[in-house]
Amino acid sequence: MGVKTHQNSTESPRNNSTDSPRREMGEIDTRAPFQSVKAARSLFGEGASVTDSPTLKRPKTPASNEKVFVKETELHLALKVLNKFKEQLKNAEITRTQALSELEKAKRTVEELTQKLKTVTESKESALKATEAAKNEAKLLEDRSSADEKDDAAWKQELDNVREQYAAAISELDVAKQELRKIRQDFDASISAKVSAYKQTEGAELAAAANMDKASELSKEIALVQDSLAHVKLACVQAQEEQARIVTEKDAQKKSSILALEEIHKKLDTLKKEFDPEMARSLEEKLAETTTEVGVVELELQKLKLADLESVNTVTSELDDAKGTLQKVVEEESTLRNLVDSLKQEIESVKKEHSEMKEKEAEAESVAGNLHVRLRKTKSELELAMAAEAKARGSSEELMTTLQQLSVECQNAKKEAEKLKKEAEELKREAEAARVALTETEKKLEVALREAEGAKASEAIALDQIKILSEKTNAFRASTSEYAAQITISKDEHETLSKKVDESNSLAEMKVAAALAQVEAVRASENEALKRLEVLEKEIEEAEAATTEALKRAEMAEAAKRAVEGELRRWREKEQKKATDAATRILAETDKPVEGTPVQAEKRNPASTHAGSHKPEKTPSSKKSLLPTLSGIFQRRKSQLDGSSPSYLPGEKPV
Repeated sequence: MGVKTHQNSTESPRNNSTDSPRREMGEIDTRAPFQSVKAARSLFGEGASVTDSPTLKRPKTPASNEKVFVKETELHLALKVLNKFKEQLKNAEITRTQALSELEKAKRTVEELTQKLKTVTESKESALKATEAAKNEAKLLEDRSSADEKDDAAWKQELDNVREQYAAAISELDVAKQELRKIRQDFDASISAKVSAYKQTEGAELAAAANMDKASELSKEIALVQDSLAHVKLACVQAQEEQARIVTEKDAQKKSSILALEEIHKKLDTLKKEFDPEMARSLEEKLAETTTEVGVVELELQKLKLADLESVNTVTSELDDAKGTLQKVVEEESTLRNLVDSLKQEIESVKKEHSEMKEKEAEAESVAGNLHVRLRKTKSELELAMAAEAKARGSSEELMTTLQQLSVECQNAKKEAEKLKKEAEELKREAEAARVALTETEKKLEVALREAEGAKASEAIALDQIKILSEKTNAFRASTSEYAAQITISKDEHETLSKKVDESNSLAEMKVAAALAQVEAVRASENEALKRLEVLEKEIEEAEAATTEALKRAEMAEAAKRAVEGELRRWREKEQKKATDAATRILAETDKPVEGTPVQAEKRNPASTHAGSHKPEKTPSSKKSLLPTLSGIFQRRKSQLDGSSPSYLPGEKPV
C-alpha cells in the first residue's frame, strides 16, 4: 500500500512539508528536471518574461462614468428644450405673418374708406355750390320782383308757388344736412376706431423694438459663446499635441530602457535558478532516506506475511514494484550526479558572468534613476493637462448657462408673439367694425346724393318757372305802360328771408370748413399711419433676420459644443489608457531592480536550502505584491482625476 502512494504522489511535488516520510519519498521526480542549461534558461526566461510584463487594465472609475452620464442627460435635455424653442419660434413667425396679412387688409380698407370720403366731400361741395347758385337766383328774382310794381293776382300766385317750392327745397336741404351730420358722426366713430388701431400698432412697434433688443443681446451672447468655444478648441488641440509629443518621447525612452532591463533580469533569473550548490546534498540525503524506507518496507512485508497469508500475493507484487522504483531511483541518482558535475563546471563560468552582471546592474540602476526623473516630469505635464481639462469643463458649464438663458429668452419671445397675435386679432375685429360702419355711411351718402339730385332738379324747375314769370312780367310791363306795377312785401318778411339766407350761407360755409379740416386731419393721420406701418414692416423684417441669424448661431454653438465634448471624451480615454500603460511599465521597471540582484538575494536569504521545485512558487508572491501597489496607484489616479491633487509612486518622495 505504501508503494502505491509513492506512485500517485509524483503528480503533487509541492506537498512535502507536512507529510510522513513516505510522502517525502514521493517528491523525487523520476524524470530529469532539464536536459541542458540552454533548456533551463529558455524555460525560466520565458516564465520571467511572462511575470515581468503584467498586462493590467485600469478599470474605469464609477465617479467619472456617473459624471459623463449626467452630462449626457443634461445635453439631451438641453437639445429637447432647444427643439421646443425652435418650434415655438416657428409658430411665432407664422402668427406674425398672419398679423402682417391682416394689417395689409386693414390698410386696404382704410384706403377704400379714404376714397369714399373723398367722393362724399366732392358730392357735398357740388351740392353746396348748387344751393349757393339757387340762393343767388332767388335774390335776383326778389330784386326784380321788388322793382316791378304790378298787382297781378296770377303773378302773385306764381310767386307764392315759387316761394313754396323754395321753402320745400330748403327743407330738403335741411334733411340732407341732417343726414350729412349723421354721416359725419359715423365718420368720427370710424376715425376713433382708426386711432385706437394706430395706438395698437404703436404698441406692436414697441414690442417689436423690445424683440429687436433681445435679439441683439442674444446675438452678442452667442458670439461670446463661439469665442469661448474657439479658445477651448485651441487649448484642446495644443494639449493633445503636447501630450502626443510627450508620449512619443516617453515610449521611445521606455522601450530602450525596458529592453535593456529585461535582458539583464532574464540572465539574473537563469543564473539564480541554475546556481544551487546544495542540490547534490539534498539528493544524497533523499537516497539515504529511500534506502532506509526500503528496509522498513521489507520488515513490514515479513510481518504481514506472518500476520496474513492471503495478502502474500499483493505484497509480493508491491515488492516488485518497489524494486522497479528502486532501480529507477538508482538510474536517476547516476543522472543527477552527472548533472551535478556539469553544474559545477557551469558555476565557474557563471561567477565570471556574475561580476559582469553587477556592472550592468549598476548601469541599470542609473537608468532607473533617470527614468524616475522623467516620471516626475511627466507627472507635472499630466497635472498641467488636468488643469486644461478643468478649464474645458468650466467652458462647457458656461455653455450650459448660456443655453438656459437662450431658453428663457425664447419663452419671453413666445409670450410677446402671443400678445402680438391677440392685438392683431383685436385690430382685425376693429377693422371689420370699421368696414361695417363704412358700408352704412356709403349707403347713407348714396341716399343723400339722390336727395341732393332731387333738390337740384326741383331748383332747376323753380328757376324755369321764375324765368317764365319774369318774361310774363316784362310782357305785362310793355302792355301796361300807363302805370308801374309794384309788388309790395312787408319789411319783416324781407328781413326774415334775408336773415335765413344769410344764416344758411354762414352755416353751410362753417360746415364746409369743418368738413375740410376733418378731411385734412384724417388724411394727415392716414399718412402718419402709413409711415408707421412701413417702419413697423421694416423692423419686423429686421427682427426676422436677426432671429434667423440667432437660430443659426445657436445651432452652430450646439454643434461646436458636441464636437468639443466628443474631443474631450476621446482625449480622456486616451489619457486614461496612456496613464494605465505608463503605470504598468513604470511598476515593471521599478520592481525589477527592487527585487534585487543575486548578491542581495544571498544577503537576504543566507540559509536558503530549497530545491528547484520551490523556485516556481516565487512568481505568485511577486504578483501578489504587485497587485496592492497597482491598486494604490489607480486609487491615487482616481483622486487626482476628482480633486486634481498630485500623486506619487511607491518609494518616491514628493518634490
